[in-house]
Amino acid sequence: MRLLLRAGNLKGLFCGFIICLLYSTVFGLIEPNQVLILVNQNSPTSRYIAKLYQQYHPGIADTQILYLADNPSYPDLHLPDCSGPNSTAADEIISRDEYEILIAQPVRQYLVQNNKVNSVRVIITTAGLPYRIADSTYTSLVLPAGGISYTSSLVTSIDAASVEAELTILFQNDPNNSNTIGPFDRVVNPYQGYRKSGIELFSRNIINNLLNFDWRRPRKLTASHYPPWMEGLRGRNEGVQGRQFSAGDIYLTCRLDGPKNQGQSAIFAVRDMLERAKRASSPAYGINPAQATVVLDDAPLASNFNSNRIYNLNQYVNYIIWQPGVQQPPDTTYAESRDDYDSGFHQMTGLTVVPDVLNTGLMSSAHNLNVICDKRMSIRLNQASLAAGKLVSALAGLGTNGDEGSNKYYLLSGGPSGGPLFSMAYGAVFCSIESFNGASMFSDASSAQAKIIDFLKIGGTGAIGHSFEPLSDATIDTEFFYYNLLADSDGDGYADMTFIEAAFTGIPYLSWSEVVIGDPLMRIAYGPGGQAQSVVPGDINGDGQKDITDVYLWTQYYLGSLDSEDPNIFDRYNDLCDLNHDGQINFIDYALLFE
Repeated sequence: MRLLLRAGNLKGLFCGFIICLLYSTVFGLIEPNQVLILVNQNSPTSRYIAKLYQQYHPGIADTQILYLADNPSYPDLHLPDCSGPNSTAADEIISRDEYEILIAQPVRQYLVQNNKVNSVRVIITTAGLPYRIADSTYTSLVLPAGGISYTSSLVTSIDAASVEAELTILFQNDPNNSNTIGPFDRVVNPYQGYRKSGIELFSRNIINNLLNFDWRRPRKLTASHYPPWMEGLRGRNEGVQGRQFSAGDIYLTCRLDGPKNQGQSAIFAVRDMLERAKRASSPAYGINPAQATVVLDDAPLASNFNSNRIYNLNQYVNYIIWQPGVQQPPDTTYAESRDDYDSGFHQMTGLTVVPDVLNTGLMSSAHNLNVICDKRMSIRLNQASLAAGKLVSALAGLGTNGDEGSNKYYLLSGGPSGGPLFSMAYGAVFCSIESFNGASMFSDASSAQAKIIDFLKIGGTGAIGHSFEPLSDATIDTEFFYYNLLADSDGDGYADMTFIEAAFTGIPYLSWSEVVIGDPLMRIAYGPGGQAQSVVPGDINGDGQKDITDVYLWTQYYLGSLDSEDPNIFDRYNDLCDLNHDGQINFIDYALLFE
């Protein structure tokens, strides 16, 4: 090992030295046999997506799929199908009791009985399984149009959460365990702020660690809820000390879902997303660093929502690297606070952000990938702002909260000639500082802000959103997320971390509002690149075109039905043969094959 001393040089943010231990081999990649897929038995879409994901990752066994269903002992509780012919955005919401009894308890039981508590690292939820847990007091909090507004003083009173965020601390938040005090409000994410530190490096003994965990000080931010820009009110005990809660004690969670209108299935959007992730992970496609660009579109006139504290980092520390035999994460006595976009640009390029200009640089650790940080006022970047042939591999901005006066459709129509904001590379990811950008997976559900599913519509592959008002200090730290998604420190042509690991290094809190969408096992490869495309309708054999071979294959799936209760008919369904997306394979689809 070698000792790394580095001085930051962002004005007012990176004075001082950074001391951390850097190891040449710190990667512990997640394997397909370490995932658990949760399926809503009541949802044909959910059941099908689990099967679809196995096609993309054949190493996932049938025993790694857990089917969740209503419990006859609790007739008033129900898992609705939120991606079916009669589904609405209301079906995405369940009560705290429904989460606990119909989801959390069966998952705990499965993991314990199959001796998988520690071996499972990633829990995947599927479209059709509800993902927003209603608050016990503020019932409108998780409504898709935007819930109530509230101050940080109420944060400890809220027990709403996304299902995915709650599953991260599945055993810590067990109400039947006398050592817990759940349901939680929000928990400082012990994985935030790491670099070059795969989740496999962290020791894992979840059940036994429950007895030693100091619940109160590490998880609840009771000492102070002041915004970081209120410098006069800072001080006292703003760090997190004495903790025994590390990244090894959590589950990384991800959702396979995508845009749909009311009454439609998300299968087709998920197929596109998985295909893009597959190509992003293949050196035959991947990301071309001469073509792809990271875009951090700041809004200097807006409130500085992308400036917040990082409770795993001491002041002036840029990131953490895992070290054997050292408490992970280390104590923090005075939490670091900085502008995420300025810091992200600096960490990726080594350059200092200049105000009021378009900052550009190269990310040397990602094969000189281009990085942009736009600090100009009242200007939104779009595809016309980029050099010819450039594609976006990662995008962050303030969206409707910015100073550009954009409406909520800016992703769909904010580009040249009213088209998509940007053209996307395979594997492109997105975060925005918009409180309700993950409040529904329905395109036609009313919302005051843009939705992360709009990013998937224009060719995106993954995103992190908020399922209800998260408060500004819960905004995603792209400085960690994007760096870890793209950095290839050992130069082997692949990024250091999988998508899900990179995503969780940028999430400030667990048991809160966040939901990650995408293929958790995607790992960016560097190759010739290309613009992200949707699957070619009717291309059943996946060779990129529709021809006579596909017509022959189509006949093998004739009369398959997504909604059939007959297993043989359900198993005959193939989304690639369902050209009109109605859940049935019949002569309407056959006719469309010839168009």
